[in-house]
Amino acid sequence: MSTVLSDVPRSPAPQGDWEITPLGRDNWRICDRARKQGDADCLIAYVERNSTGTLDVLWLRTPCPRRSRFRDITQLLAALDEAVAATSDRSRPPVAIRHLPPL
Repeated sequence: MSTVLSDVPRSPAPQGDWEITPLGRDNWRICDRARKQGDADCLIAYVERNSTGTLDVLWLRTPCPRRSRFRDITQLLAALDEAVAATSDRSRPPVAIRHLPPL
């Protein structure tokens, strides 16, 4: 008897369009394609694979995950997507807070 999963877990939709550029055999740069190439905020992180095979990340802008060590690039990008999704949308003006009139 075989079991069929009807609800296959899906990874969350990516929050950004990340560009991963190899800088060497075990080094990469992560950039945000939504930003202009000359914009300093384009650069998100530098990634380096250490001797144990895990990825060490130097975050260069916010929002960024709290962790700086990952097993693989998929886990790293998922954490980056979660961090971006958790931040508030700053493209719209803030919501006005109602207050009591002064006495």
